[in-house]
Amino acid sequence: MEVRRAETLAPEPEDLTASAAADGTGVVAATMRTRTAASMSRRVIARPVALTKQQEYAFIRTDLRRLAITAGLLFVMMVVLLFIVEA
Repeated sequence: MEVRRAETLAPEPEDLTASAAADGTGVVAATMRTRTAASMSRRVIARPVALTKQQEYAFIRTDLRRLAITAGLLFVMMVVLLFIVEA
């Protein structure tokens, strides 16, 4: 997400209007840098993270545990609603 955010950053509006006013033309589009130049100057470099197999499985177990709890709660809620709606 950081890389995508860095690629879509635009110059601040006050910077554009100040440079356009200093130019005398009032054309803001002419003072903007290209998108690639702006993204290259602020690009975040992704660094790979090396996880051991045990750490990776620990993350997977916690995700599965949360998924099972969510599924169980939804199932209980559906059963309760079944009795409420039929009554």
